[in-house]
Amino acid sequence: MKKAAILIIAFTAICVFGAFAVESDYYARTIRIEKVYPHKLGYKLLYATGKLTFATTYLPQKWFSQASAPKGEMARGQTVWGNDPSYPYMIVFWKNGKFSHVRLFLRSNLHDLSYGVIDPREDPTESFNVDDISLEF
Repeated sequence: MKKAAILIIAFTAICVFGAFAVESDYYARTIRIEKVYPHKLGYKLLYATGKLTFATTYLPQKWFSQASAPKGEMARGQTVWGNDPSYPYMIVFWKNGKFSHVRLFLRSNLHDLSYGVIDPREDPTESFNVDDISLEF
């Protein structure tokens, strides 16, 4: 009787812990943003790389619209506004090795030092015309 109870408890524990050990198809990476350049076409972001340098990426505004998302899927971009000291940063998600979506955590105050203005002589139209995120690590 005692052995049966121990076996049942052990089997239940293995089943419960095994259920939590399921691997996800998603991979996420958090990236600190140094400067956000809002534009009518999207966001130009200056971020720190692992090589102690800076790189730039462009996120089109259409990624942040649910209307542009395929039916039954979420938008490719989400923005979380707040005043947390860790802002601004982004979390990039890949699913099965392909870019899935990005979540931006930005300061609510657009006058914050984390925001900048794109040089008016620069035409970023082509840079925002992308289907995938371009990042340097």
